[in-house]
Amino acid sequence: MARWYPPLPKIRLSFPHRLNCFIRLWIFKILVAVAVAVDRLLHPPPPPLRPTLIKHYPCRPVLQTRVFFPPNYKPGEVLPLYLNIHGGGFAVCDPQHDDAFCIMWAKRTGMLIVSLDYRKAPLHPYPAAVYDIAALANAVLADSSLPIDNSKVVIGGFSAGGNLALCASQLPGLKGKIKAALTFYPIVDWSHPPNEKLAMRPYKGGPKDSLEFSSYWFDWGYVAPGQNRRDPFLSPCYAKKEDLPPWIYVIGAQWDMLRLESQEMIHELAGLKGKEDHEQDFESGTYKWTLARGCSHGFTHHFGHKAEKRAKREQKCEPIYDEAHKWLKIALTEQDSIEKSKQ
Repeated sequence: MARWYPPLPKIRLSFPHRLNCFIRLWIFKILVAVAVAVDRLLHPPPPPLRPTLIKHYPCRPVLQTRVFFPPNYKPGEVLPLYLNIHGGGFAVCDPQHDDAFCIMWAKRTGMLIVSLDYRKAPLHPYPAAVYDIAALANAVLADSSLPIDNSKVVIGGFSAGGNLALCASQLPGLKGKIKAALTFYPIVDWSHPPNEKLAMRPYKGGPKDSLEFSSYWFDWGYVAPGQNRRDPFLSPCYAKKEDLPPWIYVIGAQWDMLRLESQEMIHELAGLKGKEDHEQDFESGTYKWTLARGCSHGFTHHFGHKAEKRAKREQKCEPIYDEAHKWLKIALTEQDSIEKSKQ
């Protein structure tokens, strides 16, 4: 991870390609916004499935921050903090998209879960989202009204949110404060455009890749022409090891065009680049990798209210969440011991 890589500016593609991406991304954004709005209108969540608090911080007053206390919280105690970042290709969705996960995660881990928002592409391309997350995370950490144990701070996210978790944790104010990162099927390398990633997929057959077409729109909307694709705040696989959280757990999906890049990143961080089988799960020191077999990108979430689909998703996710919870407990305990021994 300490190797130097020359800058790789994004090339401005042809006007027809840019126009196609513009039209398709905006149509996609509108359709998602309408579908979500109608669903929330027709199926408002009951009180047990809502956040404990909703906050707006002065640093980003238009962005909503959703706070979830564990059900067994006792006033006066301080809690480990888990900062959650939703996915959506840097272009769609909002923190409410992850409410079900945040409620489950607060109950399972006993942590204070804070779900963050960020401005979306294409109106707000990189680096807007990275700095939004960093600003809100710092505001949360400085919020004396929240019962936070500042020595036990974890950041995590899904897809684009996993990227933002790894990128924002490198910035001043967060660097050194974030003890662990838990990322689900993140994008970590923008240096390869979508056509190259599709060609490099380490699998044949399987279900149709959900990002096969939309990845072009997201690439157009989030990364501006001339931007260095190897910027470590954009592509965290190029970050220095010491700039990232000391504990990192990456969960990849077997049928996902983003799997290879996150798989290679975690193996390199763990010093296992020469390992013969990169698909095999491993835990080495402070780094952990799990491959969700038989799963596609976004397998942790589903849209709709069909009980059968929800049951299938929960069956796939349960062992992974259980493993992640065990890892988090070890990571926070051991990191705390390491830092106390240095004092």
